[in-house]
Amino acid sequence: MKVLLIYPCLKYSAFGYAPQQIIATEAGFYPPLGLLYIAGYLEKYASCEVEILDSVTEELNYEELKFKVEESEPDVVGIYFSTFYLYDSILTARIVKRVNPEIFTVAGGPHVYLYPYETIDLPEIDYVVFGEGEIVFKVLVESLGKRNRADEILGVLTKTNRNRISLVKQRIPDLDQLPLPARHLSPYRKYSSILAKRNPITTFMSSRGCPYNCYFCNNLESGQKVRFRSAKNVVDELESCISLGVYDIFFFDELFTLNRRRVNDICDEIMRRSLPIRWHIRSRADTIDEGMVKKLKKAGCRLIQFGIESGSSHIQKVINKKLSLEQVQKNIKMVRDNGILTYADFMFGLPEESNEEMKQTVEFAMKLNLDYAWFGPFHTIPETEFYRRGLDTKKIKFDYWKSYVENVPEPIQQYWWPDFNYEDLTEFLFYAFRSFYLRPKYIWQRLLKTDSVPQLLSEAKAGIKALGKLVLKHG
Repeated sequence: MKVLLIYPCLKYSAFGYAPQQIIATEAGFYPPLGLLYIAGYLEKYASCEVEILDSVTEELNYEELKFKVEESEPDVVGIYFSTFYLYDSILTARIVKRVNPEIFTVAGGPHVYLYPYETIDLPEIDYVVFGEGEIVFKVLVESLGKRNRADEILGVLTKTNRNRISLVKQRIPDLDQLPLPARHLSPYRKYSSILAKRNPITTFMSSRGCPYNCYFCNNLESGQKVRFRSAKNVVDELESCISLGVYDIFFFDELFTLNRRRVNDICDEIMRRSLPIRWHIRSRADTIDEGMVKKLKKAGCRLIQFGIESGSSHIQKVINKKLSLEQVQKNIKMVRDNGILTYADFMFGLPEESNEEMKQTVEFAMKLNLDYAWFGPFHTIPETEFYRRGLDTKKIKFDYWKSYVENVPEPIQQYWWPDFNYEDLTEFLFYAFRSFYLRPKYIWQRLLKTDSVPQLLSEAKAGIKALGKLVLKHG
């Protein structure tokens, strides 16, 4: 058996054109970590050949993707499905079936958790893996290799069992049992980020789950018990990255700093092994203290990314984030004073938010003296508290996400909160980025603070390129 795992092209967004996407495209290329985990599990526990095709990083068009599938001659193709780029996943499956109708096509990823039955009803899809796929996909591949029926495999949806099973999302309790991601099967030297001191970079997950329940978030792990990998297991993987020549690591845990003891253990193990890595993490602004920050810095942590979302105390409550803005200011300053770069994400156009509160958010971002900030309009996305509330109160007139899923590739015409309009949100997006990044004080501080000339040049190039695209798009 030969398995090909495909990360599809990203050419057909559910939103059609959105200006923040132009900015995001200049940020770099990140590995499809979920597919790398599945490949690693197959390599260790299944008797099959495995290949990974990262269409985005390889910058393939669909004709080139078709050629790659023909060249691979797989028996099974696993395809990553994202709701935001659903049509790209469907087109990928169609191409696979056009190459050879006998190839088994398997859909996985966040979209199938939201819309499992709509996915299995696609004529191009043979099977759906529901939940964390490492173990389930291996069982499915072995079953297909023996030409057995897959109807009884827990976590697998088929054309014939869709109406008679109760879907249970698969979650792996002990993450240490998983083999390391198969980075060697990916174009790992091509992964990059404008935030990295040096490229290539890789992404990294040391935990799964998030105990919080923000009303704007539909992350599959929201409100779930967090499962942690052990410090030894984490640092073993860091060493494997170094063996590939990758020294810049981006931790994508929802909340790396949740467990203070584990943070200390990971830092101690990194220092004990003297690993020469530079690493970035994500955190809430209220789950850190100075002792932790000093330890992180000593162990090579270079940047902490915070989800702050709003500079309004009122909106903090509305979105169920409930951060103390005073504590945010104090902790951001503490991180900066200890020599770690700071990055924060902000949203605007939220329910109950006034124009004045939107401006407060930009002013708050500037007041924090951050190294980097990201601004984006709030999108009402499926399976979030805000989307459900909007439908229940008729604020949102119909389930446009369900309509989109059933009528791709027609893009969603209105994906923002109904109290706002596209033109005002787009203008405010420009205002936010311009206000934050074009301050003479900010530019001077970045020049003085940079620890990497190549990174500084990369940031400038990406900014100019994104600005040029936006100007051309808006005439």
